[in-house]
Amino acid sequence: MHLVHRIIAATLLLIGWAADANACSSAKRGPFLKEIAQTSKSCAHPLCGQIYATARPEAEDPKTPCPDDQWQRLEAAVTAALSAGGVLILGEMHDNATHHLLQAAAIREFALSEPSNETAIVFEQLRDDQQPGIDKFTAKQHSGEKVTVADFKLAVAWQKSNWPDLYDPLFETVIAAKRPFYAGDVSRAEIMKAAKDGAGVLPADASKRLALDIPLGAKFDAASIKEIEDAHCGALPKEAFDGMAFAQRYRDAHLADAVLKASQQHGSAILIAGTGHARTDRAVPWYIRKRTPEKKVVSVMFVEIETDNTDPETYVPRDPDGLPAADFIVFTQPAERGDPCEKMRKK
Repeated sequence: MHLVHRIIAATLLLIGWAADANACSSAKRGPFLKEIAQTSKSCAHPLCGQIYATARPEAEDPKTPCPDDQWQRLEAAVTAALSAGGVLILGEMHDNATHHLLQAAAIREFALSEPSNETAIVFEQLRDDQQPGIDKFTAKQHSGEKVTVADFKLAVAWQKSNWPDLYDPLFETVIAAKRPFYAGDVSRAEIMKAAKDGAGVLPADASKRLALDIPLGAKFDAASIKEIEDAHCGALPKEAFDGMAFAQRYRDAHLADAVLKASQQHGSAILIAGTGHARTDRAVPWYIRKRTPEKKVVSVMFVEIETDNTDPETYVPRDPDGLPAADFIVFTQPAERGDPCEKMRKK
């Protein structure tokens, strides 16, 4: 991006929703903006709590009332997608509690605002083999029996998973609203088999149905492998990369399949997943668009700020050609964590 464009983009961002004097910023603040304000109180970074649209305003719906207002651009895009039977993807850092609070607020904002809205929620954190437990839990709830998040966790054996309890706000929101929700991921056994055996693990008809028979392309394959190598801190043997890259593709394709089924059954869907699955260039949105090009998909990523970096453009994930790989970014404070590479090398 040219320097002038970058300055303009940053200026538009910082005009933002906080300027009460701006007519565009006087719009009603619902659950999402309220949660952003609440979770950003202790963060002094200038980007913290800001929303950033990666596309130029003129590339979006010309009917957007305030194209310079980042929140209204996000709201318009998401509302248009869900009302047309589309998909909203909320990409997270799994161990960041703020991200889950914001995801829960986004569900209240976009899925619960209309009583007639049946938007389904799909979770990466729940696997196929846990769906029977989900179904039993929801049947119990719909029968009028009082249920809690603890009951849900027991039903799906959550304690045996590797996921933290930071997802409680999300489960509480979905359960309280009695909204349909589904497992999005494949079983651990399937993931391990895919990582070991590669593309040969799937029959040709299943591969075609999931759009796994369509190649990503050499540049995107290389980017995927580089991401896997970096995520594992260089501690994996290179011969494991191809299998792990296919396993990642399989998970993305399967998540897309779960989202498509949920949106077809209930009218629209929201996916809760890691930021890697939210990438528009080679992850879940890619598979949805290959299978249903007409379906609207909006990818919102929650991204942690860096202390000395105040340029929003440098945070935007990009494909190998430099194009944005997310539609919107919401900046948050980082989670407190140790060095993940130290733990990885010990393993």
